[in-house]
Amino acid sequence: MRVMIVDWIYNNPTWLWGPIVVAVFVIVGCGGLLIFHQLVHVKLRRAHNDLAGFTFAIVGVLYAVLLAFIAIATWESFSRASDIVENESDYAGGMYLDTAGLPDAKGQEIRDALAKYVSVVIGVEWPIQRTGKTPDQGWKPLRDLATAIATIHPQNSGEAVIEAEMLKTWNELYDARSARLSAVQGHIPGVIWAIVFFGAAITTAYTYFFGYEHFGMHLAMTATLAATLGLIIVMIIALDWPFRGEISVSPDPFIMTQQSWAEAPIPRK
Repeated sequence: MRVMIVDWIYNNPTWLWGPIVVAVFVIVGCGGLLIFHQLVHVKLRRAHNDLAGFTFAIVGVLYAVLLAFIAIATWESFSRASDIVENESDYAGGMYLDTAGLPDAKGQEIRDALAKYVSVVIGVEWPIQRTGKTPDQGWKPLRDLATAIATIHPQNSGEAVIEAEMLKTWNELYDARSARLSAVQGHIPGVIWAIVFFGAAITTAYTYFFGYEHFGMHLAMTATLAATLGLIIVMIIALDWPFRGEISVSPDPFIMTQQSWAEAPIPRK
C-alpha cells in the first residue's frame, strides 16, 4: 500500500497531489477539532488559554526546528545529486576533448565508447532512475571505455600524458557514477516520516486546547496551521527522491554534452 501511494505521488504532477495532501491535513485537523469541541466545553478550555499558549509555543518551536532540519537536509541532498550529475557529464565531455591529441583510430574508438555510455545513461538508465530503482546498464560501456583507454599504447610522451590524464578522469567518472547511483536511493527513511506526521498531528491537535469565543475563528486558525504544515511537507516530499517526480534532477547536463559533440566534433588529422 505504501509503495502504491509513493508511486502514485511521483508519477503525477505536483499540482495534482500537492493540494490533495494539503486538503487531507486540513480536513483531518478540522475534523479532530469538531470532535474535540463536542467533548470538552469551551469554557474549560478558555480558562487555561495562558498555559496552553505557553506550552504550544514550545511544541511549535520544537516541531518547526525539526521540519526546518529535514527540509534543509532534503534540499542539500537534492542539490548534491544535481552537482553529481553535472560532474559526471563534465568528466565525459573532458575525456572527449582529450582524444584530439590521439591518432584518429584510437581517438575515434574512445569517442564511440563515450557516446555509447552517455546514450545509455540518457536513454536507458534515466527512465529506470525515475522509478526509484538503481540501474546497472551503464557499467558495461564504462568498462569498454576503460579498455579503450588502457590499450592506447602511446607512441610518444604526449600520448603517454594524454593516456594518464584520461585514466585519471575515468576514475573520477567512475566515482561520479557510483555517487549518482547511490543518490537514486537517497531518501528520507520511513521512521523519520513517521515522526514528521506524528509531530504534525501533535502540533495541530494542540490548538484544540484553546478556547475561543467564536468557534468559526478557532476552526479557521486550525485550518491555517494544518494547511501550512501540509505545504511544508509537500515540499519535502517533492524533493525527497532526487530522481523521481516532476521536481527531479534531469539528464540535461548529459544531453548538452551530447549536443556539443554533434555541433563541434573532433577534426580528423
